[in-house]
Amino acid sequence: MRKTILTIAIMATCLIGHAQLDMIRVEITEGIDDSELKTTIENNASAMFGAMNRAIVEGKNPKFDKTIFTPSAEKEMLKMWKSSAISCPVSVISEKCLTMPVGGYQIRNIAVTLMDAPVEEQEQELVLNFDKTGRIDNVMLAMDQHRYVDVIASNISVRDFANRQMIIDFVENFRTAYNRKDLDYITKVFSDDAIIITGKVIKIKKRSKESVNAFTSEKIIYNTQTKDQYLAGLKRCFKRNKYIDVTFDDIEVLGHPASDKIYGVTLKQDWKSSGYNDTGWIFLMIDFTNEFEPCIQVRTWQPDKFNGKPLNREEIFSLDDFKIKI
Repeated sequence: MRKTILTIAIMATCLIGHAQLDMIRVEITEGIDDSELKTTIENNASAMFGAMNRAIVEGKNPKFDKTIFTPSAEKEMLKMWKSSAISCPVSVISEKCLTMPVGGYQIRNIAVTLMDAPVEEQEQELVLNFDKTGRIDNVMLAMDQHRYVDVIASNISVRDFANRQMIIDFVENFRTAYNRKDLDYITKVFSDDAIIITGKVIKIKKRSKESVNAFTSEKIIYNTQTKDQYLAGLKRCFKRNKYIDVTFDDIEVLGHPASDKIYGVTLKQDWKSSGYNDTGWIFLMIDFTNEFEPCIQVRTWQPDKFNGKPLNREEIFSLDDFKIKI
């Protein structure tokens, strides 16, 4: 057990005050007219957070009522818990409910504490997705709210707005999969013939004509991998690291001019793990031809700095760098 029961109990008490552990209450302020469905969603979310808080105090894994989750969502929740126990530090959660383009509902902005994360990464937010019956269908770590608003606000049509909601959902799922070290999910979302490019900075010692002293410059070299090669390396990384925290910032979404099914997503990624940290630019080309199973056709990583300066935006991979078949 990662922490003693006593330590966990003390931390939990500090986080949630002295509120009764089984009295976490989720309230939907707007977004659902069906009162019965609204109550079901509220009750299921409240039960999940109550079970999580009790588990922390008891130093055990949470025991969830089987009726509050879809079978796959409960498995994913327990994978997240294995990476880090999760506490809800408030007794009342009041948020609006969103209707999702592919069906179901979503509640955002739920403050939680990841107990096993580095101190500076512990305070985060969850997103809960629900199926049409009100069962919890997915649990994700949220992107920053202002980034969410930026992406949603930049829609150019009703159809595009729906796609952007799906893109946010996909990106948050993608991020959460790394945090919970979910190789199965990552395998599923990459196309079998995906292009995966990783940049690496190497240092080169040179001598100038004007000076006998050597100086160091940097060069970026790029390595292209197959899906299987990338996943094999990721599997080794997951085994080496007890905890992985991936966050995305500076998100830009661009639609392909010739297809409303293809989007390019540029993200600034911070990767923090037990043995390695880095910051770099991720580019994803995502195919939404199957709205229920979007897939990544291209993934690239480049360092955020080069020769001591930020990488020029023009040098970051984009849709223009890759040919696609429409």
